[in-house]
Amino acid sequence: GMTGQKEEAKPNVLDPRQLVRIEAVHRGFLYQHLYLANCLLRAGSAGVDKIVLEGDEDVELHRATDCLYVQVKTSQGTLEVGDITGAFERFSAIRAEHTNGARTGAARFVIASNVAPAPKLAGMIVSADWPEDIEVHWPDGPAVDENVAAAACGTLAAELPFAMLRPDTLTWKLAGAAMLAASGTPPRGDHAFHRDELPALFEQLVVQMQDFPAPPAIYRAQIGELPLSTGNRIRVLSGLSGAGKTAWVAEAVTHLATPAVYLDVGETPGPALASAV
Repeated sequence: GMTGQKEEAKPNVLDPRQLVRIEAVHRGFLYQHLYLANCLLRAGSAGVDKIVLEGDEDVELHRATDCLYVQVKTSQGTLEVGDITGAFERFSAIRAEHTNGARTGAARFVIASNVAPAPKLAGMIVSADWPEDIEVHWPDGPAVDENVAAAACGTLAAELPFAMLRPDTLTWKLAGAAMLAASGTPPRGDHAFHRDELPALFEQLVVQMQDFPAPPAIYRAQIGELPLSTGNRIRVLSGLSGAGKTAWVAEAVTHLATPAVYLDVGETPGPALASAV
């Protein structure tokens, strides 16, 4: 029967099964890149000094006292025990490096899945012999896709102060930067992002408040000149260059009884104007 939903057209290929495999590989990488974007957006508040992509694990979060190693798993069904066996073996090798002093700080491990664990794995996670330093994270509710991951990043990006880019634009830019780092392409030859890079990476710009321009020594009011304060929440005053807008506001503010601030937005990109103000 008809479901009422329109089927998306697939390319006409010789081997449809190969297409499914290729799509699955890239979907997994895209989810991982968006996971990294999410980590970047949270890095400042979480005290992360450096983030490494595709090192010993998919994502490594280095902090002053510990290091968090994340294995990102994507699946169409549920997360099975067999899906994490390899990760457990690598976690053991990394844990030994921290124990014998080859690596500093404590080690913690996360398996980040786009789907919930299968019943057998879910039982193992809550059992007494599950390692204390390993956590399994997955979204609540039904399986999520890369669109949900992108939306989650967009929500975080919208909370950044002084951001010049729209949240969705920043999200996909960060995903692209993750792809660059995963491939070790310059300037990401070390596969790493450092804390002091974040403002530039997020394209954050703090425009300092400026003093109002100095009014002319002798100010001659124009015919029909507007009052500065009318009680309206938003006003737009336009005029040709040289019409006297700056001189008018500089003079008018000297007679204003309420506080006023001056913000020069001449060099501010249009999409960033609202957040800057």
